[in-house]
Amino acid sequence: MRHRDLKERLAENEAHRRSLEEKHQHAREALDHYRQAVKDQRDQDQRRHEQQLQQLQAELRQAQQTIVVKQEEVTRLNQEGARLVAELSHTRQALQQAQEFSRRQGQQLEALQSIEQRNGALAVQLADKDAHAQALQEQLAVAQTGSLSTQVRELELALVQAQAKCEAQQGIVAELRTYLQPAAG
Repeated sequence: MRHRDLKERLAENEAHRRSLEEKHQHAREALDHYRQAVKDQRDQDQRRHEQQLQQLQAELRQAQQTIVVKQEEVTRLNQEGARLVAELSHTRQALQQAQEFSRRQGQQLEALQSIEQRNGALAVQLADKDAHAQALQEQLAVAQTGSLSTQVRELELALVQAQAKCEAQQGIVAELRTYLQPAAG
C-alpha cells in the first residue's frame, strides 16, 4: 500500500515536473519569440529610420540644389535689372539730347526763315541799286566818250615807252650776266 502511494506520488511528481518543464519550455519559447519580435521590430524601425534619413538627405540635397539654382537666377535677374537700368539711363540721355537738338533745329529754322525774309528784301533793294548803277554807268559812258580816245592814246604812248625801257634793262642784264659768267668760272 505504501509502495503504491509512493509510486503514485512519484508519478504525480514526474507529471508535475514535466508540466513545469513544458511551462518553462513554453515560457522560454515565448521569451525567444518576444525577443525575436522585438529584434525584428527594432530592425524594421532601424531600416525605416535609415530610409527616412536617406529620403530627408535626398530632399535636403534637392533643396540645396534648388537654392543654388534660385540664387543663380536671382544673380542673373539682378544683372539683367542693372543692364536695363543702364539702358534706360542711356535712353533718357539720348531722348534729352534729341529733344535739345530738335529745339535748336526749331530755333535755327526760325532764324533761317527770318534771314530768308531779309534776303528777299535785300534782293529787291539790290535790284533797284543795280538798275540805278546801270543808269549811272550809261550816263558816265556817254560823258567819257569824248575824253576816252585821248586817254587811250596817252596810255599807248606810255606803254611804248615802258616797253623800250624794259628792253634796254633786259640788254643791260644780259651784258652783266655775260660779264659775270667768266668771273664765276
